[in-house]
Amino acid sequence: MRPGLIQLEIGVQSVNERTIREIRRKMDIEKVRQNVSRIKERKNVHQHLDLIAGLPYEDYASFSVSFNEVYSMRPEQLQLGFLKVLKGSLMQEKTGEYELFNQDRPPYEVLSTRWLSYGEIIRLKKVEEMVEVYYNSAQFSNTMRELEKEFSSPFAMYEALASWYESGGLFGVSHSRIARYEILYRFISGSGVKNPEEYQGWLTLDLYLRDNVRNRPEFLGEDKVSKEEAAAFYRREAQEHAYLREYDGYDGRQMRKMTHLERFRGRFLLFDYRHRDPLNGDAQVLDITGWQDAGV
Repeated sequence: MRPGLIQLEIGVQSVNERTIREIRRKMDIEKVRQNVSRIKERKNVHQHLDLIAGLPYEDYASFSVSFNEVYSMRPEQLQLGFLKVLKGSLMQEKTGEYELFNQDRPPYEVLSTRWLSYGEIIRLKKVEEMVEVYYNSAQFSNTMRELEKEFSSPFAMYEALASWYESGGLFGVSHSRIARYEILYRFISGSGVKNPEEYQGWLTLDLYLRDNVRNRPEFLGEDKVSKEEAAAFYRREAQEHAYLREYDGYDGRQMRKMTHLERFRGRFLLFDYRHRDPLNGDAQVLDITGWQDAGV
């Protein structure tokens, strides 16, 4: 199938076996993992995996286990939902047994259960927002993949990030995309990471994967590609199209507007914004290390 044509919504809900039995479902989490992996290998289907907070026998610690299990499958989106106690549902029938409290008007969302307090629901709401911003947006993928190595688990990382937002009064504010990067870098710098400056490279990679940002954010440091190097590259490309073969007819100035050059971890990368990944919107990246000596 054409990449991006199909999107799958996979309702995992929980990996807690007792929870799954209680809500009268059957699920083999290993089979789910295998199927998600098989689909992911083809790189043409967008997968959303869902979890639901507020289910019976799922406390805060158990939910974090479910989160980490599903997160490890690397879906395109991990959606954290909150139980809706609909009229006539099994959940409504057992509100007393589950000590379940919910909103008295639509969408009848859970407020607390025997296993999950109201305060813990609020904490999960804040984790959910961080997941939406820093995972589901697919705008920080490389940075977050590296950053999770600094924490005991992915859930712990998003918890810490939510606490950082809360302590800084950052929730409830409309942040620009660049501001989200700046906040993330401040979080990294202040969270005890040994070499926070190394994350400048990952943040740079993620930023330019999406947009050819003209005004380079200060926190990324100086451009590592000199004006002379960039001018020489685009001058050669305008004549030979050694790397940008589909840009025939464009001059160097035009190609420069539609692409970006960046040095990253000792490599010379060329971001092509005319060609993007249909699943996450990332620009195509060409490794052109050695172009100056290639004689092409």
